[in-house]
Amino acid sequence: MLEKMSQTKINFKNIPVQAGIISNIINIDINSHKCFFELDNLISSDQGVASLVLRVVNSPIYSRGNKVATIPLAISLLGYSVVRSLALLAFSRSLFSQTKNAIFRLHIWQHSLLTAIASQTICLKLGWDKLHDEAFIAGLMHDTGKVLMFTHSPSAYENVFKYIFENNCKSIESETKYFGFDHYQVGQEATREWKLPARFNDYMGTDLTTPQPQQLTDVVLQSLIAGHYLVKSTGIGANPVNDLETKKNTLLSFGLKAELSDYLLQDQFIADLKKNETYQLCATI
Repeated sequence: MLEKMSQTKINFKNIPVQAGIISNIINIDINSHKCFFELDNLISSDQGVASLVLRVVNSPIYSRGNKVATIPLAISLLGYSVVRSLALLAFSRSLFSQTKNAIFRLHIWQHSLLTAIASQTICLKLGWDKLHDEAFIAGLMHDTGKVLMFTHSPSAYENVFKYIFENNCKSIESETKYFGFDHYQVGQEATREWKLPARFNDYMGTDLTTPQPQQLTDVVLQSLIAGHYLVKSTGIGANPVNDLETKKNTLLSFGLKAELSDYLLQDQFIADLKKNETYQLCATI
């Protein structure tokens, strides 16, 4: 894999938001007495991250009528976990903002954003309030490999998209055809290059379409796998799945209960995701 990766000349470091800052934000110990100071310094050191945090804290969902102009006050109002998620959102958004390609924006950026919100929602529905921000981050980052492949060669990845939709196949099949490797391999390499925590290999470097039993015992991964499937089944990221029974059986195979599966399969669920404040703020970059 590494030999193939080096031949592609994909530059993992050529990104608008510094990966080192993102890695440090992810690795902050939120229970440390230094957490507030460290988070303030890291966010303030990158204009893209800082501006998005301030934009969100001043949006109607958080605003209390008074404009928030500083990062420390934003952290105080939003909390560490929310600000950390927003930092990752700024990172992902910066990667996607380099292209105006409508197909790419729909099937990767909006897919990633909706998957993040869906994963977070499912995690909460499963009763894991303390993990829902991690589920959001997992959904946001899961297609980073695709972003890097597209950035490396937009024309080749346009062919990948075309082949996927014409042949109704997995993205890894089409990616291997045109690149000689797939986005999971790129995601694993990015995790190492950017010094992200090992768990990001599970988010960015594993096949979410054919989950292994051990993945479904991890609540964050279970939420990610289910959220990823739901968004793709609507036709955002893949060809749509129209058979309701097939979709329900798939969710049940992920270990979700029938009641929760029925709720997630209602048309209103995806509609509500698109009404989410974060989606409204960031979908059209």
